[in-house]
Amino acid sequence: MQKTSPKFSKSKFEACCNFWQPLVKKIYAQNADVIFLHRRDVLAALKRLQKAKPDYGFEISYKQESKGYRDCDKSQVICLRKSLGGAASIEFLVDCDAKYLSIRFCHIDAGNFNVPYERCWCNLDATLENLVKFVDEFPNYNEQSSRIIMEIEKEQKLQEITQNTIRATVSNIMNSTKHQWKLFETENSFSLDVAFDKGYTIQMSFDIQNYLERIPALQNVLEQTENFLKEIPFPISIKALDKSRF
Repeated sequence: MQKTSPKFSKSKFEACCNFWQPLVKKIYAQNADVIFLHRRDVLAALKRLQKAKPDYGFEISYKQESKGYRDCDKSQVICLRKSLGGAASIEFLVDCDAKYLSIRFCHIDAGNFNVPYERCWCNLDATLENLVKFVDEFPNYNEQSSRIIMEIEKEQKLQEITQNTIRATVSNIMNSTKHQWKLFETENSFSLDVAFDKGYTIQMSFDIQNYLERIPALQNVLEQTENFLKEIPFPISIKALDKSRF
């Protein structure tokens, strides 16, 4: 029997990214008019936040960020960082010589991703207020993220049990017959090839949605097919209906 390992259609990583990215994007607040943020103004705003929220553990530092392929193509970026326990961290990065600033979010289940924003349209004070709100709501967000993971793991476990059931049931049925057979797997379905005398092969497909209906009828389908092939007087070819040809 030949088979390929199935893959689950929805990964936990993808689901977590889809959950966290919109929340991180909502941190940005937009100006009504274009305002160019100067380095001293950015640093002053970050220090005001740090002083106003001493218990939050905001850290201010400078980072060297690459701007090109060469080692010398780097710029100094102001970074406001907040550790969110062992699960995550968030950084607000401002390069006053560049067009964009960004928020960099790191989560144990979602990996790392950057959310850029045009620097001239960023309302810095309102954005920092939203950042504080995000930090306040992080425990609730993280609980929701954990529930999403639990649901996916539950779904994957049920799918794995179902797939194992399909493999075992088909194997038991086919091993009780005289036919040669192969079971192929794709991501969400199975295809069973069965060889008959006179060089005929039939193919049947089933998936998680229809296997309870099709597998119990498998033995009867094989018997009917075998009887039919015995009665035909000459070789024929049977294909699924192509309505475009009629």
